[in-house]
Order: sequence, then structure tokens, then C-alpha cells
Amino acid sequence: MKTAAWKRKLAAIKGKTLIGLTGPAASGKSLALKYFRKEGAFCVSADAVSAEVLTSPACYNRILRKFSSDKILTNGLLDKKRLAAEVFNSPAKRKWLEVLLHPEILKRIHFLIIKSQAKIVVVEAPLLFEAGLESCFMLTLCLAAPEKTLRARALKRGWSGKEYRARAEAQFTAAEKCARADLVLDNAGKPAELKVRVRFISDFIKQLTLTRKHERPTAGRKK
Repeated sequence: MKTAAWKRKLAAIKGKTLIGLTGPAASGKSLALKYFRKEGAFCVSADAVSAEVLTSPACYNRILRKFSSDKILTNGLLDKKRLAAEVFNSPAKRKWLEVLLHPEILKRIHFLIIKSQAKIVVVEAPLLFEAGLESCFMLTLCLAAPEKTLRARALKRGWSGKEYRARAEAQFTAAEKCARADLVLDNAGKPAELKVRVRFISDFIKQLTLTRKHERPTAGRKK
């Protein structure tokens, strides 16, 4: 099944409120996802799913045939950091990999959501807008922080300046991501501040979900 078909299947999920979480590199997406999980949401990381898909036989073998094994393997195993260096420096290779992985990633995310009993689902997807996934969600959230803060966090993680620039240039700008999102979460400060913002949004979504659950069609209302 192609990417477009899996997008439609995600958008068609009933009985759950799907939230899309994104942001530029080093904006704190994983931390925000952690806080949403603490608030009771079922959380899915597209990056984590991607890591699983990369090593699935169907994708792994094709990747080895596409890339030189000496460039992406370390001790006989797929080295994700070396693979990232290859694709972020080649738009053509990055596009090829996205075409290969995206349907499998969406398939896995769909399976996880359907299997879950949770009514509120948060999917963290760095390329949410770039991949055209916004239609899959009831609400999209984008984390934001000043460029100098993002860069400092990336360097603190061990990225080189070149690696950070390559990742940033492979995505929409932070400003464009924020402009496309329904809500923007400021994450320029301390983790505790982000935690409070996530709790506020979670409470709002829970209340909205509860209200929708108890709504009843009135006479004459279109279904």
C-alpha cells in the first residue's frame, strides 16, 4: 500500500483524537512526547518506528543494495548515524529512502494506534508537514525556540555544526513549521515550563474529547 493510502487510513480512524507533534531539530520533541505520555496520552515516535522499519528485512536489504555497505555498516550492523550522514548530504538519496520508508512507517503507526485502547494519541513526527501528514490529525502542534537555542542544544547532544545544518536544511524552516501548525508551544525555557504547557494542552484536549463524546445529534443537524 502506498503512502497516500496509509494517510487516508490514519485520517479515517474513529473514536480517537489524533494529535500531530513536530518542530525543528533540537526543539524538544522527545521531551514533549514524554510529558504527553505522563498526562495519559498514547504516544508514538515516528523516529522510533523508523528505526524499527530500517532493520526490517524488506527495507534493510534494499538499503544495503542502494548504499555502499562500507559507508553505512559498522561491525556488520547498520550504523544509523553514518546512514544519516549519507542521506542528509544527498537530496536524491534522502528522497529515495523516504519513498521506501514512509509507507512502512505509516503502516506501523496505524497498527499501534488501532491496537491501543487510548482515546488521545500523540504522534511525534519531525517531517509532519514535509510529508503532508497534517490531514491525518485533528490538531497539529509545533515546538519553537530561538535558532541559537536550537543550535546550542544540538551541539550539546554531540552533533557537529555541519550535522545540525544538514538536518535543518533537510526540513522546512522553523518559521514555516510554526506557521503551518494549529498551535505553537514555546520551548525556549526550562523543561518544567514545557511540562506546564503540555499539561495545559492535555487538559484542554481531554475536555474537548469528553465534550464531543457526550454530544448528541439534534433534529435537523447534518451527520
